[in-house]
Amino acid sequence: MLSTSTEAGKDGATRSVVGTAKRALYSGARLLAVWLVVFAVLGLSIEGIARLIFPYVPPSVWDYRGSRPPAYKNSPFFSKDFIGESRSHQNWINPKGTRIIYPGDYSGRWFNVSEGIRRTVGSPETAERRILLIGSSTIYNAEVPDDFTIASRLQAILKDHGIAKIQVLNFGASGVNVAQQLERLKTLTIAPREIVLFYDGTGDAMQGVFYANFDGWIVGENRKQLDNFIARNRPGIERLARYSRFFNWLYAKSTNYLPEHLKHPDQIKSLAAESKEKLLKGLLETNAYVHSKGASFIHILQPDLFTRPLRHVELPLVQNHFLTMEGTEPALRAAHDEFKSLTGSLTSAGVVAFDATNLLNDVTEPIYLDFAHTNELANQRIAEFLFDALSRSGTLAGN
Repeated sequence: MLSTSTEAGKDGATRSVVGTAKRALYSGARLLAVWLVVFAVLGLSIEGIARLIFPYVPPSVWDYRGSRPPAYKNSPFFSKDFIGESRSHQNWINPKGTRIIYPGDYSGRWFNVSEGIRRTVGSPETAERRILLIGSSTIYNAEVPDDFTIASRLQAILKDHGIAKIQVLNFGASGVNVAQQLERLKTLTIAPREIVLFYDGTGDAMQGVFYANFDGWIVGENRKQLDNFIARNRPGIERLARYSRFFNWLYAKSTNYLPEHLKHPDQIKSLAAESKEKLLKGLLETNAYVHSKGASFIHILQPDLFTRPLRHVELPLVQNHFLTMEGTEPALRAAHDEFKSLTGSLTSAGVVAFDATNLLNDVTEPIYLDFAHTNELANQRIAEFLFDALSRSGTLAGN
């Protein structure tokens, strides 16, 4: 009987411990559930308040363009697939030991690149001469398909004027300035009577004034501003920012920055003056190099969002720092003030040069997708200006 009593006591103790554990576990689960509810309510409250207070900011250039903004409203090629290919096809190559930038080869529906040159639609299979069209991303034109680039539109204009034996080559590359353009040019074969046409200005202004590093690379400077965590996890962070207004606000705040020197107007003006002198020096060197090859050189000073007064429809481009970084407007406007004399200085030095900064002033339709990049309507106008510059310079004589 004693043994039976002892065993019963042990069983009772075991049941008591198990019961206590179950009650503790149940209490813990209830407490956890309560805290989860509290956190959920708190999170939803924060998100609800954020949606009331903070406007949605497209967390990348591609989110903005994918929303079919005003500049794309009448674009016949626009689609989600086009925006996807526009983003995914870009692979910029920087050969070791150089500052040269060029696009990697790609074959797609809207974008085609071969040997670092974007396809020019309508290019003659056999050509007697070439126009080497060189500039930054505003010549590469990732905003439009191959047939709407400035190079392709210029090729079409040449054909319309009965000039069928001159080939236009698109040597656009992301974020380069004149020094990088010249470095790449020196790796190319230039035949006598060919034409080298530089279309630039904004990249040099950004590199020299906004970044205060004329000898750098715009894409590289952008990467320096992001910490390693954001750089490594950007796709996931952008995805969260698309769906959470609070996270959208947090991401926008954490990635926005104003370089210290742009807080001082005197430094901005000094950098603008220095950038103009370096740009002038680079263009004079380019002109001498091209002429040493028996070819012709033409320089075009380009327009951008800040070479004219802002339209109301363009304000979202400035308010979203993923499209136009804070400080870009004062940096570019100061540079443009200094660059006004550039074309005159080049002409006086014997360089064939034209100023296109006022070219788009009378265009009332939305044409800009950020502070510098344009749609097909503007590209057509720019191509017409380039053809007029070529004609006036006499370089097309004899075709």
